[in-house]
Amino acid sequence: MNPKNISALNMRILPVLLGALLVFGAAQTQEMDHEEMGHQGMDHEGMDHEGMDHEGMDHEDMDHSGHHDMSQDEYDLLRAKILTYRNYTNEQIMDNMMRMPPTHERYISDPELAGDLGIIVLTHGAFEPGDTLFANSLTGLARQHPVAIGYGMAMMNGDHIQSAIEQLEAAGAQKIVVVPAALSPNGTVYEQWAYYLGERDEAAYLPAPRVSSNVPLSFAAPLAEHSMASSMLLDHAKEISQNPENEFVLIVGHGPSEPAANEIELKVMQKHVESLKAGGGFADVKGYNFQDDSPPEVRAANVATMRGWIEEASAAGLDVIMVGYLLSTRGIQHKIPVDFEGLEFTFNEKGLSAHPDFAKWVETNALETAGQS
Repeated sequence: MNPKNISALNMRILPVLLGALLVFGAAQTQEMDHEEMGHQGMDHEGMDHEGMDHEGMDHEDMDHSGHHDMSQDEYDLLRAKILTYRNYTNEQIMDNMMRMPPTHERYISDPELAGDLGIIVLTHGAFEPGDTLFANSLTGLARQHPVAIGYGMAMMNGDHIQSAIEQLEAAGAQKIVVVPAALSPNGTVYEQWAYYLGERDEAAYLPAPRVSSNVPLSFAAPLAEHSMASSMLLDHAKEISQNPENEFVLIVGHGPSEPAANEIELKVMQKHVESLKAGGGFADVKGYNFQDDSPPEVRAANVATMRGWIEEASAAGLDVIMVGYLLSTRGIQHKIPVDFEGLEFTFNEKGLSAHPDFAKWVETNALETAGQS
C-alpha cells in the first residue's frame, strides 16, 4: 500500500451508526460494525460486520432470543429468503443471527415532554457505544418532539416498533412518523421494517404480526433521493479536495445484490453525481456500487470497473478523491485499501450519518412526511 494512500485514508473509525445508518445510520450514521456475518443478499446500507466487539452483550435481550427453538419450516424459509443461508445448517444460521446487533427501542425525549407529532427513527443498530452515540445525535430533535429509536434488523418480530408506538401515544402523539435510517429502499432491513408497517405484503425475513397504532402512522422515505444527500456528499468531497478543477471524484456505494435493484440505485446515485459536478467544479465525477453482498465474481467485476476509472483519471493527470455513498463510517471502508491497492487516491471514510446535517435530515424528513414542513 502506498504510504500516501495510508495517510490519505486516515481511517479514524467512529463507533456511531447507519452507519451507519445509518445511519440516521449509518445515522449511520449510523457507525457500527461487528464480526463478519457474510449476509449475501442482505443489504445493510453500507454496513459491514468485521471487528464488532461482542463482549458484555446479553444475547437473551435480542429480538430472536425467544426463538432459539425455531421450527424447521422457519429455518427453511430463511434459507429460501437469504442467499447466504442456503447451505447453512440450522446451528450455523442461529449462530449467525446471534452475532447481529440486539433489537430494542429507546425513548430519548424527556418523559415530561408532550407533543402532537411523535417520531420513530429506525436504524440497523450496533453494539455500544454506537447506539448511544446515535441517540445523542438526535437529542435536539427529541427536545422538540417525542422521539423514540428502534434498533435492529427485526428479523423475527417488530415488538420494539410496537413498544415505541405505544410510548409516543402515551406522550400525546396524534400522528406518528417512522423515519428509516436507511440510504435506499433496496435492502432487506428496510423491507422488513416496511413489512411491519404494512407497506409491504411479504416479510423480507420471517413473517410476524404487524404493528398497530391508535393514531395515523406514516412511513417516511429513506435518504437516497433527498437533496440533502447530495449536499452531504459534496461536503465530504470538499473536505479532502485540494484543486477541484484537477480532480476526479469517485462516489462508492455498498449497493444491493440484486441486479435490478442495483440498476435502480445507480440511477439515483447518478443524480448525486450530477449535483457534485454542478456544485463542486470538479474535472469529473462518477459513481458506482461494490454490490458488497453479491457473489465474489460480481463484486470483483465492479471493483475492476472502478479501478479502470481511477487508472484513466491518473493517466490523464487528475488527482483522484473518493467519498462513500454509505450511511456508516465503520462499514465497508476498511476494504477500500485492498480493493484499490497500488492506485493513487485520497479517501474520505466518513459515512453520511457522520455529517452534521444528518440529524437535520431526520427532522426535515419527519416534518415533510407529517405535512408540517
